[in-house]
Amino acid sequence: MTMSLQEHAVTGTPPDDVYIVDAHAHMGPYFAFMIGDEGSAEAMVRSMDRLGIDVSILSPHIAITCDYREGNRQAYEAARRFPGRIVPFVVVNPNYPVAEIEAEISRWHEDGGITAFKLHSRLHSATCLDDGYAPAYEYANEHGLPILSHSWNGEGGPEKVIETLSERYENIQFVNAHSSSGWEVIDQACDLAEQFDRVHLDLTGSRLVYGGLERMVARVGADRILWGTDNPFIDPRPGLGRMLCAQVSDDDKRKMLGLNAKELYRL
Repeated sequence: MTMSLQEHAVTGTPPDDVYIVDAHAHMGPYFAFMIGDEGSAEAMVRSMDRLGIDVSILSPHIAITCDYREGNRQAYEAARRFPGRIVPFVVVNPNYPVAEIEAEISRWHEDGGITAFKLHSRLHSATCLDDGYAPAYEYANEHGLPILSHSWNGEGGPEKVIETLSERYENIQFVNAHSSSGWEVIDQACDLAEQFDRVHLDLTGSRLVYGGLERMVARVGADRILWGTDNPFIDPRPGLGRMLCAQVSDDDKRKMLGLNAKELYRL
């Protein structure tokens, strides 16, 4: 008899008939706490294998902190070593000259191709409306790519930022990271997704409250919700367990676990 996804979680057996995408991962050391070998590409793939994760889309910690170009290089190197398993986000830092950012985007356009961008404006001491992000927005708009942002911060708050960007760039899909981190965040993220049909909600984080995912699905539907882990920043096992045991249909779980990301990121 076929097991439900919840039964897979309870018995500790990874579902082998589910396409799973970790749509928000990192890689390498981080300045705030110890990660160790768990942050290597090899260790992350071993973790993926144990849990049945097919693909991880990632941005190394160094990219979102002190050296975006070196971080991008590491991400593409890992993707070459683990083709089809690791997919890079391209990170840009708006504090650098526009010409340098344009050259970085051009480099990866020609050497590996670009799947999506990752912004972390808070760690880069910026906002999502800074002029330095314009090359990423323009490229993503031209090629119809999604952009994952740690938060869509800027003057007027996320609603105003998304309104401004969606008016400028009609072909970008906006992914809101950490949308399930507590009831207040869940309701704000759902408000954003209900207001803008190009906003997708990312479940990455360690604070998905009991019943939170069910509320998100009830308000927004499962089609614009993406599962992610923050691996190796956060152990991916609890997040997968919460998803597999959620009180929503297995069809909706399959969408959120990977099918939505497969379509959005053209995997």
